[in-house]
This record gives sequence, C-alpha cells and structure tokens, in this order.
Amino acid sequence: MRRWLTALALACLATNAGAETLRLQVLDVGEGQAVLLQHGERGILIDTGHAGQAPKVLRAIADSDIRHLDMLILSHLHPDHASGYFRLREAWPDTPVLDAQHPLPADISPDMVRWVNEALSTDPLRRPLNAGDALPWGDARIEVLWPADFTSDNLNRHSLVLHIRHGERSALLMGDAGKKVERALLQQGKKLTADVLVVGHHGASDAGDTAFLAAVRPAYSVISVNRNNLRGYPHADTLQRLRATGGQILRTDEDGDICLYLPRTGTVVPCTEKP
Repeated sequence: MRRWLTALALACLATNAGAETLRLQVLDVGEGQAVLLQHGERGILIDTGHAGQAPKVLRAIADSDIRHLDMLILSHLHPDHASGYFRLREAWPDTPVLDAQHPLPADISPDMVRWVNEALSTDPLRRPLNAGDALPWGDARIEVLWPADFTSDNLNRHSLVLHIRHGERSALLMGDAGKKVERALLQQGKKLTADVLVVGHHGASDAGDTAFLAAVRPAYSVISVNRNNLRGYPHADTLQRLRATGGQILRTDEDGDICLYLPRTGTVVPCTEKP
C-alpha cells in the first residue's frame, strides 16, 4: 500500500473503530451524482454533483452530523461529478482529495473539466487512486477496481469503480463507467457481487450489461438522475435489464435522496428502518 494510504488508514482506524453500521446516501443532486458514506461522525464524499448543487451537498453533510470528512473521492472530472470541488474544498480545507489523475489534453472540454483539473494540480492534499488500491476505513474497506491505466482521453472509460465492503455487505459504485468497463472487470475475474449497485452513467444505454448484472446480483440498484433530462436517462433497455435481476430499483428523480444502511451482518435496509 502506498505510504500515504497507510497513514490515512491508520488515522481513520484510530477514531472509527467499533462502528457497526455503514450509512450510504445517494444524494439527489439533479443532473449529476454525489454519494455520502457515513460511519458515526466520520464521512467520505464520493463525487460532488455539479457546482450549483454544492450548497445541498454541504447541507447533507452537516445534517448527517458528520464532523470529520476523511476523504473526497472524485470518480472523474466531468462537471456533473466534480465541479462542486471548489465549494467542498473551501468548506473542508484539510480533507484529502483522491482521483485517478487522468492525464488530460490541453484542449479538453467542457472548460469546467480543465478548471477543476488545474485547481487539483496545485492542491497539496490531492492523492492518486488507481486499480489495486485499498482504503481501510474503520471496519469498512474501499477497494479500487478500475482504472489501472489510461488508454484514451475518454473520461467515462476511466471513471473510478469502487467496491465498498462492510463485513458481509457491500456496495459497488460505477461512476460513469459503462459496458466496456463492466466487461473488462468480468474478464479480469473481479469479484463483483454487491448488495447495492450505484448504476453506471446514470442508467444510460451503455451501462448494465446482462452478464455484469448477473455477476453483481444487487438487492438494490440505485440510479442518480435528474427528472426529464435531455439525454433520456435512464434508458428503457437498461431499466429492463435491471428489473431482470429481481432487485429493487431506486431513482433520485423519483425517490429523492436515497439512504441505505449496510450493517456488517444482516440485511441492507432503507435508513427509515432499523438495520
């Protein structure tokens, strides 16, 4: 494990030991995605939504009584996942920010991708995160499944894929990764089974390959998407494949903030029920 990962893991373990329930919230940030993990008073934010949603994300962290934001993880730098970085950094100046550090061409678009990347390049708390890395966090563990390297300028193709394990329960967060990444993970023999799947690319047609979903077998499939969006997400074919898994489909455009408890043992349940 990288030296900085070891130091971060020890710091989190020192104050987080004994937490029995992991709380996972997929926040309703409209067009975009933000996922908040919580262990007691400690939290991790995975993606920020777009810049205009930053006040809501910060309010969600405060309302959850999180006093220590241990990490900000950016799956990739598209604005709907990362442009809230500026406000998050202002509010939490001591929080490490982790991303894949995808090398970008000088003419990358949209402009916000370039602006976030330029800000990150001078952030002293920025750290790299790539396939094979693992982040012990209290009695949970975040494993990075993708990407191992970079083969193009396609940000979605190199979105971080995270497998969060908490005892017998787990969640798989796909960012904007689609079928090509899903098939690559299957070919690599990754263990993909998860109770909760945060569906890739907002449920677009290029996400949710049949073989991939058969390997994951999620009890809950969560789609972060805005109502009546211009791109037609989630796609009807993707929804059909998700229904075939037999699990429950939850959508932020219909259900608002989605909160699930992942106990170390027992069943994943909505936060309105006791774990």
